[in-house]
Amino acid sequence: MADVPPYPLYGRSYLLYRVSPLHHGDAPLLNDRTLTTHAKRLREQLKGDNVRGVEVDFAGTEDALPNLGPLQECDWDMIGDEDAWIDRHRQLVDPEASQLTTVVSAEQARGIEVTLDYEKQSYNALLLRDPTLTSSPGGFTSLPLLLVKMPLAIRDIFVNYIRTSFDAHVVPLRLSSAFVTSSLETFFRHLSASTSTQSVEDVIRQLQVQLSFHNATTLLRHLDVTIAGRDVPGFLERGKLLRDAKGRPFTAAFAAYMKKHLALDIFHPKVQVSRISCASFVLATDRLKLMAPDVADVSIADSDSPEGSAGELAVQEFYTSLVKEATGTGIFSSEDLTVNRRSSTPSSESVSASRRKRAVSNVAAGSRNAKRSKAREKENRDGALGDEEMVDA
Repeated sequence: MADVPPYPLYGRSYLLYRVSPLHHGDAPLLNDRTLTTHAKRLREQLKGDNVRGVEVDFAGTEDALPNLGPLQECDWDMIGDEDAWIDRHRQLVDPEASQLTTVVSAEQARGIEVTLDYEKQSYNALLLRDPTLTSSPGGFTSLPLLLVKMPLAIRDIFVNYIRTSFDAHVVPLRLSSAFVTSSLETFFRHLSASTSTQSVEDVIRQLQVQLSFHNATTLLRHLDVTIAGRDVPGFLERGKLLRDAKGRPFTAAFAAYMKKHLALDIFHPKVQVSRISCASFVLATDRLKLMAPDVADVSIADSDSPEGSAGELAVQEFYTSLVKEATGTGIFSSEDLTVNRRSSTPSSESVSASRRKRAVSNVAAGSRNAKRSKAREKENRDGALGDEEMVDA
């Protein structure tokens, strides 16, 4: 069971992009044959080969990034949810598990995973769709959220391939301060619920909030505030007593604390909450690292329990709101912050089985392939890629 690799959404630092609906004509995009074709074409561009006898615009990346070695594999695959991921890899390591369903249908797919395996390192990207909206106009497929973990030279070629192959508009996704703080409040709300068996202190642990002042002064670019895990519940309790909390108790209490002790108004237009870091996630205005949530204890699960642990429910709501933000339909896509958030937590038909599967995946998240670990150490030591923001902590 430990051979099941971690779900690709978790444990990796991704840059955020938003993508317009992908145009592919009559041939469906979420189809193994179509995805294989795109994998071949992208591989040819990355290697600097000719495409149908025409010289491509890019000369490839093997000369630009010699320390990676040659490109060995380029794969495009449909990716389902965590349960589908575990079923697929359990069958790969245990061929006798024939009762498992390993085929992800176009309707069940969460999106597309693009993986690039070089001799000494691997990279990937995720094209993800809104879980509440699986239909698109004819000839188009909507996968609005793009997560990319690639060094700059490879990333440029990949993003350009998406633009030219699907006549798509791809731009960096810049999250607002309101969205960043709201994501933290989402975790607090689920962890503080009466049905939660997890505590805020155990799940969040140490909390770090970064405030940036990009347009205010050149003398001070940002300020990092670290809050010990044991003090976080106190902020929440104090925030619930404040008159202007408006469903954001931690943000209100933190703002009051900063104003009293540093005379700093975090709601000032020139002050931006640019990053929040804790044990569950690292979320900045342009990047994300999401950790696998702890699953609920199956032994104490009953019919009255929710469809997952508080951490799982928080991740599900956060994922949905992030995709909606990429589409421009999220509540923070405009300055009107008075729109009520609609809960969009999906239900599960098999709660106990789901929790057991995800527990297996979470255990495997700590394991690393020896070959890739050595390459990672060499990369960090030599600084060959020069793209430090994509190195996982």
